[in-house]
Amino acid sequence: MPTDYIRNGVLYVTENYLCFESSKSGSSKRNKVIKLTDITDIQKYKVLSVLPGSGMGIAVSTPSTQKPLVFGAMVHRDEAFETIFNQYVKITSASSSSES
Repeated sequence: MPTDYIRNGVLYVTENYLCFESSKSGSSKRNKVIKLTDITDIQKYKVLSVLPGSGMGIAVSTPSTQKPLVFGAMVHRDEAFETIFNQYVKITSASSSSES
């Protein structure tokens, strides 16, 4: 699966957003803010076994991305995935309850 690979930064999860801040100076193009309700798919992703954290990442798809965004080289990928996924479920179930 072709991806847009993102690394070298900090991934934040807020109540409504997934935010990535690039640690490279002058690379504001790589900063990302994704509404959790816009996520159409989220999954654990194995990039390469030679990267930190055994090359583990998280792939996120949205309607506005042509290919999944992969946040890679994550040392604590499983914990990050659980946090993102739990908040995603919480916010999407809350928004679907308010629509009924």
